[in-house]
Amino acid sequence: MNIIFQRAFWLGLAGASVVAVVAAMPVLMSNVMQRSFDLPKQSLAEPLAVLAFGAVLLAVGWQWIMRESAATKIAAGSLVVFLLLAIISTVLAENLAAAFFGSYYRREGLLAWWAYAAFFFALLGWAHHTRQVGSFLDVLLLSSVIAAAYAIQQRLELDFYPPGLRDLKRPSGTLGNPLFLAAYLAILLPITITRCWQARRALFELAPWLAVAVFQVGGILVTQSRGPLLAAMLGMLLLAACCAGRAQARRVFVLAFVTFAAVAASLVAINTLPVARHWAQDVPVVARLVFNLDPAAGDLTQVASRSAASRPAVWSAGVETFSAAPLDNKLLGYGPESAANHYLQHVPASLMSLVGYGQSNTFDRMHADTLEIGLNFGALAWLAYSIFFGSVMYAAARALWGLSGRAAPWTFVLVMCAGGAFSAAAAVRLGFASAAAPAFGLGIGGGWLLFMLVCAWRRLKRDAPAMSAAQTQRWILLAGLTSSLWIFWVDAQISIPVSTTRVISFGIAALILITAGRTGRDTEADEGPATIPAIELRVWGIACALVAVCASCLPIVLPDPGADVHWLRRALPLLIFLPVAAWAGWAQARRGGGSTHRTGRAWLALAVGAPLVYSASHLALMMGPAAAPTVDQAWRIALLSYAGTLFIFALCVSSAWLAARGGLQTDASAISRTARWSIGVVASAVLLVAVAGWHARLADVAAVLASRVADKQPQASERLLEEAIRLQPHERRFRQKLVDGLLDKAVSEIREIDAASQPSAEIAQRIRAMLRNLDAAESTARKAALLFPRDPWVVFALANVLQVKALRVLRPLDADGGARAAREANELFDRAHRMFPAEPVMVRNRAQLLADQGNLAEAYRLFDLMEKLIPNDAEPYVARIVAAQQVADNKTITDTLERARAALAPDDFSRVLGVANLQRK
Repeated sequence: MNIIFQRAFWLGLAGASVVAVVAAMPVLMSNVMQRSFDLPKQSLAEPLAVLAFGAVLLAVGWQWIMRESAATKIAAGSLVVFLLLAIISTVLAENLAAAFFGSYYRREGLLAWWAYAAFFFALLGWAHHTRQVGSFLDVLLLSSVIAAAYAIQQRLELDFYPPGLRDLKRPSGTLGNPLFLAAYLAILLPITITRCWQARRALFELAPWLAVAVFQVGGILVTQSRGPLLAAMLGMLLLAACCAGRAQARRVFVLAFVTFAAVAASLVAINTLPVARHWAQDVPVVARLVFNLDPAAGDLTQVASRSAASRPAVWSAGVETFSAAPLDNKLLGYGPESAANHYLQHVPASLMSLVGYGQSNTFDRMHADTLEIGLNFGALAWLAYSIFFGSVMYAAARALWGLSGRAAPWTFVLVMCAGGAFSAAAAVRLGFASAAAPAFGLGIGGGWLLFMLVCAWRRLKRDAPAMSAAQTQRWILLAGLTSSLWIFWVDAQISIPVSTTRVISFGIAALILITAGRTGRDTEADEGPATIPAIELRVWGIACALVAVCASCLPIVLPDPGADVHWLRRALPLLIFLPVAAWAGWAQARRGGGSTHRTGRAWLALAVGAPLVYSASHLALMMGPAAAPTVDQAWRIALLSYAGTLFIFALCVSSAWLAARGGLQTDASAISRTARWSIGVVASAVLLVAVAGWHARLADVAAVLASRVADKQPQASERLLEEAIRLQPHERRFRQKLVDGLLDKAVSEIREIDAASQPSAEIAQRIRAMLRNLDAAESTARKAALLFPRDPWVVFALANVLQVKALRVLRPLDADGGARAAREANELFDRAHRMFPAEPVMVRNRAQLLADQGNLAEAYRLFDLMEKLIPNDAEPYVARIVAAQQVADNKTITDTLERARAALAPDDFSRVLGVANLQRK
């Protein structure tokens, strides 16, 4: 029988794909792209998730889900409804392509959400038919060692990549942001604790999981991220209370709450008692839990306090955006990744002084999942989303506490809704109306917590039903999974979930439904008749993680001779991960009575051999730096950066082939004839998703190369940016980079022309080049404005181009054209300001335009507005002084200096004074 037509092949491919996602996705990164973290992860996870989903459908169909529990069917149905509503909101979005693929930095468009749902259904179907939950979780937990170890390595200043703008005191690991890394590790911590509990009776089994837990806790602490840390503590409280209730250990239950009360009292103390606050501001981790905006506070406290103070401002903008939205947008949303353009006009000016201004990617998220989903997908989609997670949590509660009868689900829903309503009402009552929406989401999580704690407390007073060892193992695992999913939900209400945590949350939801359906049964083994032996599945997953480490840490471009490339530092994540993973595999083989020699051979063949083969291929394909970067070079660099993903895909196919070969001897059942015809559909879907990821990689590499050579090789930079635009025409950022580059060259030429003493052939050539660059910049900016008419930064870019064309120094070349450009630029600046009224940069540029055109009174009025927006920043005072100096308005300069002296810190005022003195000279 042809292997490709066997159920074993497709089940093996599904299993290998979902394991590869959780093993490699958190690890993959690349230093050759600006989006060096999310883009590599998504380009791996999205096609593999679609492949896994298609493989499950080919192997077992979809009818099996109708035989699952009511909670599973409700969860699956609500997720399908959410996807249908997401499709509608995407179709109705202002820019269909941007809504489908997502924004530049997050890329959480419809395609990403399809991948999340595909991963959920793929894992649900695969785990249902193979019963290899333990193997999957082992790989999920072990791969976190790499991310945590790399973060600790960064904190010790042993990083092998240039730190750039990274905060050395708050490492980001392989997730690209300390908040994202902490959220990822916090979600996994309760599951790791349950694995420690399951292995507690044998030290050789316990040791590797203790090591994993230590790395996860260490990783969370070095990030110093407050939200994930507090969510993890509450999640551990939930886990401890559940275990105490099951074991009827009243003392443990009380101790858990006493510990929580002590932590809460400590937080209150360091924020209210002057002595405690002064001490805490100098202590790492603790310093970020103090709220103090006083300039005398420590740096960590200052940054954390500004971040905390900015959240209510962000939430208020989100609430106002939803309130001002038409009814259809309230119900169906603005489209995935599309609400930010409507959200910016409600951003309060106070946010600018807290987190800065002039950054086009700073205010595109609302730091609250409730607002994010409600605005992008609509209230109906948010309801479906909440029902999905609520049904999963109820399935967990029912299995954990043996709930039955009709009253239990209605009580659960009542407590869940009451928790949300009470939290939102409390926020309004306490004067934080802007926090009502995230408070509602937090209240829902609080309702789940309360329901679980009440069930645990009731169990303390009753005799627990007897359970076998296998049932007890499943029970504690379910408690850990439930705590992990609860941590994700709570943290997402005040933070920004990313693709890694989204995928893992949907995976945990699937595992909860599977485990809940088996908890209490004693008829099924933990590891069923697998398509691949469990120990080999773990090794396949570990091999994928090791390949991801090599792909992330090995350089792509050959370093200069004699350059220090820190080879040992690059190997540290791998050298730390290998012994922990090997120990865990050996302990599992020994516990299961398997052959440790066979395990060793599997390790040599896969977990060691695969990364060695990949590394050898990678090093052989490394390319040297080129004198003139071209599109071909960008293609080669992108392909090499994509090599890790391709190699992991090959590992998955190899795994499925071995599974099918095993099926010839055990189960040679074939897929249906209809399924055979559907293989092409699955392959086409995977290919389309993979091509989308490839285009994103190639475009990003081209844009990075363009930035690196913009000064010395402008023509090459333009060609690379044009290629990036061709690959991803829906990405405004590539167009904006091209406009900025052309405009910078034109301004440079203008300065040379203005400085020339008399006309010459060289000046004439510069004039032609300047006009050519200005025309090209205007053409590119106008095309972008047609594609993104509601994006204030796109409108602002076009206005900037026209502002340069309207400069008085260029009036002799085309007086009428300059006057028209000035009028249009003024209108565009005004439009951009209405779209984003709190952004001072747009006010400043319009004021500079008017000052250059001689309308000094209106320019001064706009500088006044800029001062009101950011009174404690030097920029409005500097801009006014420069404009006043052009007309020798010394009185305005003197008055401005006086206001600046009173409003600014000494260092900032020194800058203003220096500009004033320089202008006077």
